[in-house]
Amino acid sequence: MSAEHGPGERESAVLDPLYAEHWDRAPFAEVSERCERTVAGCPALRSLSYFNNGIVDFVVRPAGARPLPGGRESDLPIDVESRPGNQLVLSMETFDEALAPLLTGSLMRMVVATPSGGLYCGRVKEQQHLVGVSLRGDGVAPMDRALNDLVTDIRVHVLSRSAENPGGIPDQPYHTPDGTVEPHFTAGARVDEPTVARLRGIWGRHLNPVDLQYLGYYEDWRLTCVGDAFDDPRIGKRFLNIKPTARRRKYRDLADRLRDDIARLRDMLLLVSQEPMDRLVLDVEEGCLFFHWLPGGRGGDFVCGVTLDQHEVGNAERRLRELVSELPRRAPRPRSGRW
Repeated sequence: MSAEHGPGERESAVLDPLYAEHWDRAPFAEVSERCERTVAGCPALRSLSYFNNGIVDFVVRPAGARPLPGGRESDLPIDVESRPGNQLVLSMETFDEALAPLLTGSLMRMVVATPSGGLYCGRVKEQQHLVGVSLRGDGVAPMDRALNDLVTDIRVHVLSRSAENPGGIPDQPYHTPDGTVEPHFTAGARVDEPTVARLRGIWGRHLNPVDLQYLGYYEDWRLTCVGDAFDDPRIGKRFLNIKPTARRRKYRDLADRLRDDIARLRDMLLLVSQEPMDRLVLDVEEGCLFFHWLPGGRGGDFVCGVTLDQHEVGNAERRLRELVSELPRRAPRPRSGRW
């Protein structure tokens, strides 16, 4: 879908665009006009910022929006509004560097969500990013869809570039696992046999070579169990540049490497929501990594899921949600410190 929205669009919405002093609207009118139409057509969006080389060019927001917290009296409105975006673009570059050893391409979409709001960062092209803010928990998904469409629209119709399909192919048929995959499954030594058997069954029902191909379950940041479908010959083409054993090792190393970066994301989200982060999406050119935190307030309890097929990104996260709903729940504990 392009930036031309269908029924329900708020064509009469009054917008309050903020432009940086260096911004020359005339040569880039096609970009700013598309951004304005997207904000008008997506009530979930609190604001939309456009960054070039890490510097904000403009922000589009509905008229009458309250300033985001954290600003100083001397700050310009555009600086206050773009502060989450400034930090998120920097974080995206950090995560991109961390994901590079996986050899699955550059990071092109990042979604950080809480139960009451979230942030989106999409790469339009090298050093050009769109950042969206939603102050509603139920607004993150429509914001995500609208900005995926916008990034694609700008790339294809303004920049004459290819569509990278951030978020996957919409309405991609949902695959039903045929039960023939025997996952490569490993559980930690501290897990008792009944729990191992239960987890192995859950992994066996959800892992498959089509959409959700890797799953790691962490408790207190320690790997409890992990499984994948990497040995299935149907996805052998995904390992022409890296062996399955090497990719397994890199995914296991990733959570430890990202721990401090995720902590910084949590701090950044305080500008948007006081609730803990429950979802992080790292969408690369060849697939996607998903981090879903488990209910209960334990910041180190989460599942990391991976798809290696860009077309199946949406289906992979749908299946990951189904898997998370089957996991045993640990008793909640009081939150303390950064986690």
